Amino acid sequence: MLNRGNGRRFHRVNMPVRYFICPSSPIRDREIYATGNNYFPENTLKLIETKKNLILQSVQKIQTSDHLLKAIFTEMIETIEFFGDCLKAITNGKSPKSDLNYWIQIKSRQEGFKQVAPLEKTSPKTFGYIKAIEQKYLTYFNRMIESIEKSSPSHFFVQGRLPSGFKMDEFLVTFQNPKLQKIPLIQTLLHVSEFMETYLAVYQRINDDNYLKQFPKEWPFKDANVSAGGLAVFMSKGFTLYSKVDAYLYFEAENKLLSFDGTVVGFRSAQNYQERIAINFEFPSGHDQKFLQQEIQKHEVEECMDLPL
Repeated sequence: MLNRGNGRRFHRVNMPVRYFICPSSPIRDREIYATGNNYFPENTLKLIETKKNLILQSVQKIQTSDHLLKAIFTEMIETIEFFGDCLKAITNGKSPKSDLNYWIQIKSRQEGFKQVAPLEKTSPKTFGYIKAIEQKYLTYFNRMIESIEKSSPSHFFVQGRLPSGFKMDEFLVTFQNPKLQKIPLIQTLLHVSEFMETYLAVYQRINDDNYLKQFPKEWPFKDANVSAGGLAVFMSKGFTLYSKVDAYLYFEAENKLLSFDGTVVGFRSAQNYQERIAINFEFPSGHDQKFLQQEIQKHEVEECMDLPL
């Protein structure tokens, strides 16, 4: 529910909608353009910590004599966390390129997981799994480096949507098979992959926020609680209470893009490590409100028509 303000004066309904929400003002005095979104809210930090702990628990179950594997997984965790530190810098408007020593470290990470090479002969299957994880990591990491190199304080460069459909994604599905839950090595590979995915998802959000705004037809349909006076949505990004945001809703059938000045009037933790963000529209135009109200009514009519007789 919207907590207060004009949202209470309007009928609200849960409906799928294409929307895009961003802070009204980016971070000031930045080295590199930053939207002002909090990409590491408390729930995301909890998810990262949970996934890391699962890795550590699984590693302890691997045979103690296998020191090489443990060293490899330690390196993988450290490499993934380094990527996360770069993302945190970008989120705060700090360019990793501004510190030469740090930038040299970043460039050295383009070599991937350095300790995995001996496994190619001794454990080729495990080697293949780890190289698949490395492939996805390097794809995202290299795209991040390209963005840093081509960005400025007034613009964050993105090439477009990030690639998908990696071999690692197929392995993830296989590793989640209940029959494999008692194999420590497989479970460690699974948890490392999931740990990395939490950081890759953050970069996906940073990338999309700097790309998708201009392509409303590509905004995914997501469930939202909508009224002519505001909306509430589930997001993996954090906002400050009473902060100003720009809220856009796109209705493809009418090729109509609505733009609202909004204020965050409430937020709380939700399932799946997300945040529920409630936004009031501030002084919206009567024309846009009327159009939105008509879309809400249209959705309710369509729902009624779908009910079994």
